[in-house]
Amino acid sequence: MTITTFDTNMSAVAFAETGEYDTARQILGENATKQYGKSPAPAAKSKPYLKTIIFGAISLSAYVLLFTNEKLVTEIFTMGGWRGAYPVGAAFFFSFIHGAFASNLLSSLGLEAKK
Repeated sequence: MTITTFDTNMSAVAFAETGEYDTARQILGENATKQYGKSPAPAAKSKPYLKTIIFGAISLSAYVLLFTNEKLVTEIFTMGGWRGAYPVGAAFFFSFIHGAFASNLLSSLGLEAKK
């Protein structure tokens, strides 16, 4: 049985996770280097401006269509039977579109959740 580079690296990771840093460095041998200071900054992500505009336009259009055809929507959604799926589907649609717009808007503004 041969020990591959992957096996060696995973063994070093296991020791490092338990706090045995010196052992992990010994396993890695000359490839191990000490890191001092902070890790490099993550690469900057691009802002989702286009997605924000697209989902915003879809959301606004859907709300305008809904409220300008309020009587028709009410009539169709209250027919009963299998048409009871219409309001549920509409709720899912509006929830998804508005949620995607809000998420992209917050990302565009630079507001991200802590990790």
